[in-house]
Amino acid sequence: MKKIALFLMAAAAVISCNKEEFVPHVDFAPVEVTIPTAGTDELAEPVTFNFTANAAWTAEVKGENVIEWLSISPKKGEAGEASIKFTATANTAKENRTATLEINVEGLETIVVPVVQLQKNAIDVNADAAYTVSFKGGSVEIEVGHNVAYTYEVSADWLVETKAYTTDKLTFTVAEQEVNAPARSATVTVYSELGVVMIVSITQEAWSPIAWTNSLTELGAGAGRVGVAVAGDKVYFTANGELFAADAATGAGATKIALPEGFVAGGVHVDDAGNLMVSGPDRVVSDGTCGQLQLYKVAADGSYQVLVDYNSANYWCTEMGNFRVKGDINGDALIMAYICVGTGHYAAWEVKGGVVGEPVYGDLHDGSWDASTGVVAPAGASLADGFFAITYGSTYNLNYYNGTEWAEVYVTGSTWMENYNCISTTEVNGKKYLAMTASCHFDYDYTDIIVVDVTDVTAAKEVFKIQMNFHTVNGGGLTYSDIHIQNENGMLAAYVVDSWMDTVEKYLFPLE
Repeated sequence: MKKIALFLMAAAAVISCNKEEFVPHVDFAPVEVTIPTAGTDELAEPVTFNFTANAAWTAEVKGENVIEWLSISPKKGEAGEASIKFTATANTAKENRTATLEINVEGLETIVVPVVQLQKNAIDVNADAAYTVSFKGGSVEIEVGHNVAYTYEVSADWLVETKAYTTDKLTFTVAEQEVNAPARSATVTVYSELGVVMIVSITQEAWSPIAWTNSLTELGAGAGRVGVAVAGDKVYFTANGELFAADAATGAGATKIALPEGFVAGGVHVDDAGNLMVSGPDRVVSDGTCGQLQLYKVAADGSYQVLVDYNSANYWCTEMGNFRVKGDINGDALIMAYICVGTGHYAAWEVKGGVVGEPVYGDLHDGSWDASTGVVAPAGASLADGFFAITYGSTYNLNYYNGTEWAEVYVTGSTWMENYNCISTTEVNGKKYLAMTASCHFDYDYTDIIVVDVTDVTAAKEVFKIQMNFHTVNGGGLTYSDIHIQNENGMLAAYVVDSWMDTVEKYLFPLE
């Protein structure tokens, strides 16, 4: 994405050293394990806790009398994906019972996961079925123990309840806020025959996934074709033909990175191995001459090596751009770009052993007249792995090509004038995710980040669809022209760049 020669040499040296230093980590979705009241014997699906560790691990459950009702299997494992199964007896108590699952990996703090088994719902009337009271009157006490709501009625007006002063605790469970939802408030009104005693206000904070925002204007960059990608601890982004780098965790320290003499940056890219690339801007062939589109690899010494030097004369087109890369460009990889030939087409370069092959072409059977409003994204390191495509065309839906046939995997619901100009893919906790952005030509405050689970492309499902117009950095909504997603400690990190409001931002989303 971006680095000056000395900076890249220093980074390469650090990376080289870090390769020798093993850093243990565990990826898992933040969760509380819940076991039903009846236990686990009759469950159709087991109760499990799933995680991924890069080192050997051990696990145990702890809690009061936990050995009497709860066990786990396995209690240890090697590096890789793991699933711990819970076995629990029925809970006959009238309160929830709790425990903790503790996972230990050498070099890491103990991971503590809460475990709760739900109470047995019950109501008990601790009284005789019949009482005889003196003609002079008296009292009868009927004790009701309960953890569910109940009512009662009296069949005669000569039987009057004696109201002793007691204290109850009203406990409310507050549901988790949805992503990007505003703050919300509710009230609990306590009243009786004496009237309203008190109104208690409860406010739940808004939950915004935004981690940081950088203004490109403050960096001296104007609007223009932009791109974003992340390599190591740096986020790289392009704006107004220039390349910048900043700290990926905080967005701080944004600096301009030198480019080859006369080179105008359009996009910035990173492959699965972390190799950094920069491409020229999308090219428009408006005067009948042949445009040129280039993709450079950023070498460790700060120099730039040409990977793709594409000319529209190779396959006649009027628009071309939007590179996407999967695999390792120093080994096996697939490079793709979107091109226009009346309708949408693609160009693809397979990389074998670090050598870029000749381009191959295909018809998307739909598409737009502008290369920045259509995109093709490899699903793997070769064309045989298939690819995703979405265009400014007739359906605006996400499609997947498996090498022999097309399938529509996600329906956007768009019907008119919608731009879907970027796709990014990643894997988190064993699941594959695809993110894209939507923005309308004539309604720039309608901008969505859409995340889809494509682990099974035949049954893809929407995870998030978030309208990004809540922050006040520039007011109104943003029209993101690029997105990069990746796994960060079991959460989905999304880096986005906006070509209209001149901002680069980072969002963090929890996953189930």
